[in-house]
Amino acid sequence: MAIKRKGNLTKEKILHFAKDAFYQNGYHATQLKSIAALADLSLGNLNYYFKKKDDLVEEIYRQFFTDIYHFIKKSAVINPLEQFCLFQFMVYTIVLTDEHNKRFYCEIIQDKSNYRVMHGLMREKYHEMLDALGSSPEHLDFEIILLAEFGTRREIFLNFFAGDLHLTLDQLVYYLIRNTCKNLEVPPSVFENLMTFSHHFIAEKDFSHLKFLA
Repeated sequence: MAIKRKGNLTKEKILHFAKDAFYQNGYHATQLKSIAALADLSLGNLNYYFKKKDDLVEEIYRQFFTDIYHFIKKSAVINPLEQFCLFQFMVYTIVLTDEHNKRFYCEIIQDKSNYRVMHGLMREKYHEMLDALGSSPEHLDFEIILLAEFGTRREIFLNFFAGDLHLTLDQLVYYLIRNTCKNLEVPPSVFENLMTFSHHFIAEKDFSHLKFLA
């Protein structure tokens, strides 16, 4: 047990310094060896826990998403559709209102798309939403829904970051959620109710303690 605890502490130590390095320097300018040096570890020791930068990125996303969903559920929101809408509002508010977080997120989505990082993390949430809608698509149909969702989302963000889409944060999140609802065949009236609920929640709740990188 002591060895396991030490391993967990080392992993969290690496993540702490990785987040700081990514926040200060961005994704591309940060190397694993520099993270290892910050954490006072050999590169080989770091590679025992994270073999490549993308492994660190995936764990950072996983922790971030888990923290947000925990906050939402702790706030007594149990409907999967409401949870997902709030999740998107909170993620993009936290990420896009800080220039360092925004740069990192932009580099990830330009480099490889968030689908490769996020699809395993979000698969369960899409299943929950479909269950709430009483929909049970075949496996292939579900995979196509995910690919279409993340493909469209990536193109929206690439154009947004390039300055070709002139949208406010609220407008951006509105179109992202609307696209998800269309892909899942959510009735328009339900979509509008989700947006109203989400705006009230975001206005009333303080989630400033939730962090992406820093």
